[in-house]
Amino acid sequence: MDFFEQQDQARAKTGTLVFYFLMAVTCIIIAVFVLFSAVLMQMEEYRPLAWSIELALMTTIGTVIVVALASLGRIASLSSGGATVAEALGGKLISPNTGDPFERRIRNVVEEMAIASGTPVPPVYLMEEEGINAFAAGFAPRDAVIGITRGCATKLTRDQLQGVVAHEFSHVLNGDMRINIRLTGVLFGIVFLARIGEIMLHAGRGSRYRRRSKDDGGGAFVLIGIGLVAIGLIGGFFGSLIRAAVSRQREFLADAAAVQFTRNPDGIAGALKRIGGFSCGSNVGVAGAKDFSHMFFGSAMSSMFATHPPLPVRIKRIEPNWKNAYPNTDKISEKVTEFSGLSGVSGFSSGQQAVEPSPQTVPERQPGEKSESARTFLKTATVPGKEEIDHARHLLAGMPPALLELARESFGARCVIFSLLLDLENPAVIGKQLSIISEQAEPGTAEETEKIRGTVFPLNSQQKFVLVEQAAAALSQLSSNQFTTFQNITEALIGADEKIDLLEWSLRKVIDHDFGRQHSPRGPLHGRVSIRNRLPECSIILGALAHYGQDEADPKPAFEAGLRTLDRKKSITLPPVEECGLRGLDEAMARLSKLSPMAKRTLLDACARTIDHDGKTSDVEIQILRGLAASISCPLGPALLPDSSAIKVATEQNPS
Repeated sequence: MDFFEQQDQARAKTGTLVFYFLMAVTCIIIAVFVLFSAVLMQMEEYRPLAWSIELALMTTIGTVIVVALASLGRIASLSSGGATVAEALGGKLISPNTGDPFERRIRNVVEEMAIASGTPVPPVYLMEEEGINAFAAGFAPRDAVIGITRGCATKLTRDQLQGVVAHEFSHVLNGDMRINIRLTGVLFGIVFLARIGEIMLHAGRGSRYRRRSKDDGGGAFVLIGIGLVAIGLIGGFFGSLIRAAVSRQREFLADAAAVQFTRNPDGIAGALKRIGGFSCGSNVGVAGAKDFSHMFFGSAMSSMFATHPPLPVRIKRIEPNWKNAYPNTDKISEKVTEFSGLSGVSGFSSGQQAVEPSPQTVPERQPGEKSESARTFLKTATVPGKEEIDHARHLLAGMPPALLELARESFGARCVIFSLLLDLENPAVIGKQLSIISEQAEPGTAEETEKIRGTVFPLNSQQKFVLVEQAAAALSQLSSNQFTTFQNITEALIGADEKIDLLEWSLRKVIDHDFGRQHSPRGPLHGRVSIRNRLPECSIILGALAHYGQDEADPKPAFEAGLRTLDRKKSITLPPVEECGLRGLDEAMARLSKLSPMAKRTLLDACARTIDHDGKTSDVEIQILRGLAASISCPLGPALLPDSSAIKVATEQNPS
């Protein structure tokens, strides 16, 4: 499945949403006009206004304002990200260091999927619901959350749970979450008149009880209130129609993506079968679930206009020979024995020795060693499969448990990030960096950072990026002031030696993508700019890959190989090496973030062709690629990333 294409299609779905929204508002305007005209006809003083153009204009403007403000207000109330939705649905945040086996299994599966797809590990919420269900919510991967009902933890096998989580991650990766938030706001707006009607109905009845005179306006209030409640049914009808139109096909795509991710059709199909054989099904009983029903894995409640395709149809799409037999899920209760990720290590305060990662678990690639083609790497990195998920699991298993435990809570996560930015060799710089932390951070931060430095030092780059992604959920809990302090310290640590090496640059790009935008105004993840309008910036990226990744060979052929992917008509010369340093890359990437999803895919493919020209993928090339992918909001999963020695060589070649 091509998620760049799906992101473009998700944008097209916004057009469908707007079309149905306009239809709904038009019908509501007509109904409001008819309602007020009918009421005014009963009032002699205002009868001339009934059925007039003036009334039509007033009802049109009034209805549009009310619906628009209600929709925008609802979207704004959800703007803080997926956590708002999860809390509205009664979800309880699962501690990253939870000791509950069911919760631990959920966390492990989510962590594996996040690392495999190169996205920050999202906060996970547990809903105390017996039905088997789950959801993903948020505006983007950086502020997404995953919600899981207890029924998922107790009624599904690990493979089935993995299929459900893979389904939800497809919504994270293909742009559905943002559509779902907007859909929630739109639906709230078009049924909001019914709520106004209820208020008017209540106020009108109260007025009639107080005064019985014929000129009392309570009767009109009651009539208008009843009418607006009835008009709310029109909004509800269109709301259901919109949910069904936008959601159903996306659910089929998410099911297909889950199969592609896990390479295990039995996982997602088995989860759907257990829903079908369960007396509670996928029902969610919490108040307000209807407003978010289009976000769930399974239908949260029965409806004539179902937001999800029927279970048998979904199962047969995955398993065509299915015999329409459901298991008796009521009698199933999965025994959870898995408890990886915690091994009783409580931290570094006891002075224990650092645990070395197993070399068998995470193979290290030497600088310049032959590797898979970059195009193959990009295909698997942007669309994670079973191999990537298994690799993520091995990465986690090979990490020092105490270090993972620190990365999963807010104080420790900051110490872990700071330790990644400490100078590896220069004691004077390390002292300066620790002084910065001591002066600006919470008491004890510098000591904890120095304590874990020896554990972080031997990690390879894959594991370091895993730590950054593991820290995402904990750092998302920081307040705006805490995050600003954290951000200032990281910038000061990077600049402490008055130079930025390639590893620091790449880490900063990933950190900014994962955390830096959570506390800033939300803009679009993608723009509409085409490659042709950004060819000079693209040439800087391809030039950097060609200059620094071709083992001192002539960079021009590699540059031209990538350029032909972008545009065969225009002739662009290879930029000089001085323009392709880190400053040039920063400036180019800032403008490339406005590319459309398909344009970003084309750019990444051009990068891969440049990298592949000499038949190998160097450490420098992968670092540039990782920084580019983070900058343009196309995160990559774990790949054969370079080790520290290669970074040092790259920095000496490119000191800018």
